[in-house]
Amino acid sequence: MNNNKTQGHHGSGQQQQQAVNSFDALGKPEREVVIGNQHLIPFPDRTALDVSSPLTLRYVICGIPIPTLSAPAISQDSRPGAYSVAGIGPMLPHPTNRPLAGRIPDVEESGLELVPTSQQDRDRDDGLIHADPIDDSENGKIPTAEPITTRARRLWKKKLFLFLSLETMVAQVIVLIVLVAFLLSRKSSNQTQPSKQQNGVIPIQEHPATMPSITQAPISLWERLSLPEYTIRAMENPRSPQTKAYQWLSNNINKSNNTQHLPVWRLKQRFALATFYYSTRGDHWVKNQGWLDWDTNECNWAQIHPVPKTRCGENGQLLSFKFGSANNLDGTIPPEISLLSESMEKLSLSRNFQLKGNIPTEVGLLTRLTILTFSITHLSGTLPTELGQLLSLDELMISGSEFVGTLPTELGNLSNLTALGIQWADFSGSIPSEILGLSNLQTMFFFECPLLDTASFLPQVVGNLHNLELLGLSGRKTGEFTSIPSEIGKLTNLATLILKDFQLNGPLPSELAMLTNLNYLDLQRNSITGTLPQELSKMSQLGILLMSSNQLEGRPLEQDVLPQLTQLQWLHIDHNLFSGSIATEIGLMSSLEKLELQNTNLSGTLPTELHLLENLTSLVLMNASLSGSTPDGLCGVILSPHEMKFFGGKSYAVPTTNLSACYGTSLCGCTCENCPKA
Repeated sequence: MNNNKTQGHHGSGQQQQQAVNSFDALGKPEREVVIGNQHLIPFPDRTALDVSSPLTLRYVICGIPIPTLSAPAISQDSRPGAYSVAGIGPMLPHPTNRPLAGRIPDVEESGLELVPTSQQDRDRDDGLIHADPIDDSENGKIPTAEPITTRARRLWKKKLFLFLSLETMVAQVIVLIVLVAFLLSRKSSNQTQPSKQQNGVIPIQEHPATMPSITQAPISLWERLSLPEYTIRAMENPRSPQTKAYQWLSNNINKSNNTQHLPVWRLKQRFALATFYYSTRGDHWVKNQGWLDWDTNECNWAQIHPVPKTRCGENGQLLSFKFGSANNLDGTIPPEISLLSESMEKLSLSRNFQLKGNIPTEVGLLTRLTILTFSITHLSGTLPTELGQLLSLDELMISGSEFVGTLPTELGNLSNLTALGIQWADFSGSIPSEILGLSNLQTMFFFECPLLDTASFLPQVVGNLHNLELLGLSGRKTGEFTSIPSEIGKLTNLATLILKDFQLNGPLPSELAMLTNLNYLDLQRNSITGTLPQELSKMSQLGILLMSSNQLEGRPLEQDVLPQLTQLQWLHIDHNLFSGSIATEIGLMSSLEKLELQNTNLSGTLPTELHLLENLTSLVLMNASLSGSTPDGLCGVILSPHEMKFFGGKSYAVPTTNLSACYGTSLCGCTCENCPKA
């Protein structure tokens, strides 16, 4: 019996050897998979589990362990649970009907078929192969392998599909980017050079140093502009000026061949000007020809006509921007004006009555500005404190608008300011004392600002701003009267002094005579009393003396005061209490053009020396106590009509009281033929 057993055992061995020989004949596999209970199932060829094969990659991607490989040997001892491999060789012996533990997940893909050895395996509910624990006299109890469920199988297939899809998409994107970059680089290399200037119009040009490399991928317009946050917010409205300007810029870029050569500052310059155009209804401007012409340099947009005007530097950057003479700007100043900060030096908006809204705070970003003017508009609100950031500002003029509030103390930061003018505005409060520290100021005036306290400011000015050449204060309608301080004599550089409608009272200080450079003196419509100081005769440079509507007394034309001012061109001393006669020395005032003596107590006759005044164009003697006739020397002299505020209507410059008069192109009195009958 033992021999039979031995033979049976050897018989099994021979069958195994035959199986090995059969496998060798088909391909001599050298690798076998050890699975479950360590039974060996050979693979059909050597490369079945090569690490570079797609099958192996799927194992790694889906997280499935790669089967371990063992040396090409078949155990002499048959183990239960062995399976035959269909189509490969004879069935391996399987003394029992127990299946292998585990399964090969890629049997279907590799072309192998597992054939169960019993009907029990076919009757499994889940359709998958199970392995039951067995007893081995040598190795003891072998553990049971966990079954692979249908859900797990679907999961790794899904992972594999997603991975392959992702790989495909990435490959497509890379190919697309390379293709677009290649096409755009070829288009850029084929662009023609900008044409030369023709007919006075500067074409769009670009320095070669700013041209992008042929291998450089194009950057979008949005990225190149890098617009500020306030512009981006405004563009949320599809009808905003900012949106319209961006659409104009984008549309023209798509049609232009040399746009990629335009530097960022030029794109911003065009965007800023286009925004201004749409923000002020450029299609309704009086003069808008040439604006938004893409093929014309923007420096020429405003130079086709005298107004508006722009001025550019040699490289095309905008230096000066001026809109005036009622060009019918209708709208608001857009904050995008600040995009011109790299070059803008002069900004002037005047005489446009439909221009409204506030001065945008972004104006403070135009740090290169030297001149800033807003006059005769409907701009309103307060002056932004950001104006104090314009440290390069040389001239600031604001007038004829609806501004309110107090003047910002930050104006005292403008240390380079030489001219400051505020006129016809409703600013209130006091003038900031910080302005007194602007030692470079040469021109300063505050005109027709009735709510502004200028009276207390006058004594401070004369004590500090000694470099002033023009000082003007007027429009003070409330508060206490004040007098001209004697310290006025310290302003020895003054060429113009205007203190009109200022509620001045008291006498004129003799220190006025110290202003030897004074050319223009206007003290009209005050309550000044006393007489003209004798020292005024020393002001040899005085060309205009306006003293109308005060309470001055004396005999100015009899004394040696006024006749000695031989440089006088205008002399207005009307509506005062002056008396006496007109001295013959008036004939020495050969530069005199306008002489107004109406509504005074002057008496006597007109001196014949008046005919020596060859430049005289206006002579007003109405309501003066003068008698006699017009000197013959004035015959044939045509005097211009004079608008009389206090009497209404026009009148020729001839006396109407105690003097025969006729109205025409020449004075009455030369012949009686032109005089009306008494």
